[in-house]
Amino acid sequence: MSSFLPRSFHHSILLSVGLLMAVVVVLAILSMVLSGSVGRATEGLAAAVNQSGSLRMQSYRIGMALADARGPADLRADRVAALAEELEQRLASPRLADIIPRRAGEEIRAGYERIRSDWNGRMRPLVSADIARLRAFDRGGSGDPPTMAYLADVDGFVEQIDALVGELERITEARLAMLCVVQAVALILTVIVVLVTMVLVIGRVIQPLAELLECADRSRRGDFTRRTRFTGSDELGRLGEAMNRMAADLSHLYADLEGRVAEKTRDLERTNHTLELLYGVGQALHESSISTPTFERVLQEIRVKLRLRAVTLCLEDAPDLRSDLDPHRKDAPACMTARAEGEQRFACLSEACTVCREAEPYHPLLRTLGRGERRAPVSFTVADQDRPFGVLVVELDRDQSLPRWQGRLLSSLATLIGTALSLHRRQRDARRLALFEERGVIARELHDSLAQSLSYLKIQASRLDALLRAGAEPERARDVLAELREGANNAYRQLRELLTTFRLKMDDRGLNAALEATVAEFREHGTTEIRLDNRLPALLLSPNEEVHVLQIVREALSNVIRHAGAPHALLRLAAGDAGIRVTLDDDGRGIDPHAVPRGHYGLSIMRERAAGLGGDIEIAPGPHGGTRVRLTFPSRRTRDTGAMQVSS
Repeated sequence: MSSFLPRSFHHSILLSVGLLMAVVVVLAILSMVLSGSVGRATEGLAAAVNQSGSLRMQSYRIGMALADARGPADLRADRVAALAEELEQRLASPRLADIIPRRAGEEIRAGYERIRSDWNGRMRPLVSADIARLRAFDRGGSGDPPTMAYLADVDGFVEQIDALVGELERITEARLAMLCVVQAVALILTVIVVLVTMVLVIGRVIQPLAELLECADRSRRGDFTRRTRFTGSDELGRLGEAMNRMAADLSHLYADLEGRVAEKTRDLERTNHTLELLYGVGQALHESSISTPTFERVLQEIRVKLRLRAVTLCLEDAPDLRSDLDPHRKDAPACMTARAEGEQRFACLSEACTVCREAEPYHPLLRTLGRGERRAPVSFTVADQDRPFGVLVVELDRDQSLPRWQGRLLSSLATLIGTALSLHRRQRDARRLALFEERGVIARELHDSLAQSLSYLKIQASRLDALLRAGAEPERARDVLAELREGANNAYRQLRELLTTFRLKMDDRGLNAALEATVAEFREHGTTEIRLDNRLPALLLSPNEEVHVLQIVREALSNVIRHAGAPHALLRLAAGDAGIRVTLDDDGRGIDPHAVPRGHYGLSIMRERAAGLGGDIEIAPGPHGGTRVRLTFPSRRTRDTGAMQVSS
């Protein structure tokens, strides 16, 4: 129905509804104005009808008063005169005299004038004559009552009054009927306008709002395919067009966002995959010793995780790995390969190895081959800073490309392998240097202990030779011989201790493995139950510090086995803010650290080693009996922090 409204109504819902409401208000105002006008006009006619009806009643009352013969004639005359006077007042009353000439038609005004003229010209004289007769009859007092002339003409006079009253009633009813028609028409028009308004609101407000709400609800649930049919130039039409455009834009944005989320998810999965591979390779190279099996496991993990055809590690400078691969060709590069059919290892020469010779150096802009074409192997330099060790070569299947992220990952893995090789070499060199230093210490100890003991024995042998040549008493010769025997025993013991120290081996597994092996060794050689509580992180100590700590621990355990007679011993190693702390507690007979037997240098050597570490060693009774040996020295982190504070 809204299509039948004027075109301007379709541009604004508010304007349409406002105009319809204005029409309803105008109809109500017109209805009230017309009703008020008809009411005011009808109000005067109703008063005139009442007044005219009272004239009719008054005329009959005068006739009844004239015809009543029960009272004195004089009183009847007075009563008739009063009634006649009242009729004249009612006939000349403003309620009748003013209303009829002003609001009635010509016939009503003529009828009213005829009644007034008939009353003044005919009926009033008749009443006056009848009153006079009554007064005369009252004075005479005899004869029959007089005939009343008014009674003979009163019916005609009343008929004139009835005609006037009927005409007034007809006009009043006509105006009331007109008022009903006006109100009915106003009501019908108001109902029509209200119905039009309801149709307009339903068609242009409620239904569009329902579809807009449905579109918004579907958009909230992620369905951007719903579109509203209500579009146009009005407010909700423009809102519908905006909703459709917004749904279309959101659909594109959502699809783009899903693509981006999927891409970011793939990137995160790839990054997680990369980190897992880097962590696994780094952990394998850190926790295990650098050897051919270790590299084979690493290469196989790289091949499986990156789905490569084969991965080859060719190292030019790796004597340890060469001996594992081929003991007869220690001068050849070490080459290890992991393939899909299993792990392979073989020795090769760089100029004869087909894998290394055909490899193409990696570049981020490495071209992509077509379907079915064979790609040459791709090589990555294995180096640490500026020191090359070899190459990491990957072989790809047909139709397989090497994305940039895999190229960067393989470059990082090659660098990680180079770093592990460099660290292994530095640790090996550091341990060799530490062993050389230790052997220098042993040489000094040989000079300071065993050489002096042998010199002492040489002196005692010269004394014994002199006594024998001089023919001295046998007692003096036996005393010198006893001293010579004791010195030889001490020298032999010192030699055994030094030989044990000299044979000490710190392999690539580091201090932790050496401590476990030492505890197991002393546990087998004695009856003491030794427990190890090692809480030192790996690679915290330098190789030189590891050798000194191991020597001190061995000397302390040797004293427990030989002198303490302890059933139990506990060796604890821990790192704290104060540095490294090594503690050995036993429940044996105890020891006096100040009462050192002659010819025993173990405790003094332990103190010298502690001083070489920059720390201190404490030998005292244990908290629960026995002896406690505690070594404390600063760690490298503590020394570095102190050096930084001093420099600052």
